[in-house]
Amino acid sequence: MKSPKKFVIPILIIIAIMLAIVFQLTGQTTEKKLSVEEKKIEAVINGYITNFFLNEYEEMEGHLHERLSKRGVNQDGKLSPDYSKAALKDLMNNKRAMPLKMQKNVIHDIEINNRVATAVLDTGYPNTRWKEYIQLAKLEGNWIIMDVLWCFENIRD
Repeated sequence: MKSPKKFVIPILIIIAIMLAIVFQLTGQTTEKKLSVEEKKIEAVINGYITNFFLNEYEEMEGHLHERLSKRGVNQDGKLSPDYSKAALKDLMNNKRAMPLKMQKNVIHDIEINNRVATAVLDTGYPNTRWKEYIQLAKLEGNWIIMDVLWCFENIRD
């Protein structure tokens, strides 16, 4: 007669396989599935940031409210100037574009409360990364970016 200990590992393997099959069949994963509204917010933020790096102002502008407030804490620890939509256009006319294949933009921590939302965007250039804390409003049925506050990564006080 086999000892009970010899059955433990095969039983655990069978249970693990069965759980994997159940999760596969039901579509349940450990990843959080985005709601329809979260997907819309993600699309707005992606439209903003990808076009910012591509220097495509006209494409980006539609994702930003007319009274946009954009500023951040620079690498020297000082607050940047305010960037209105007009100031962003000037900035984009004077910087090099970054191709889409080089962009690494990650949107996370989307929180929605009725018609306002916040999200965090991890972004930047290959050697300089920052986080953007984005506030959006749902106006006339569409999400639009109202405020952006950024802070560079790996900065020590």
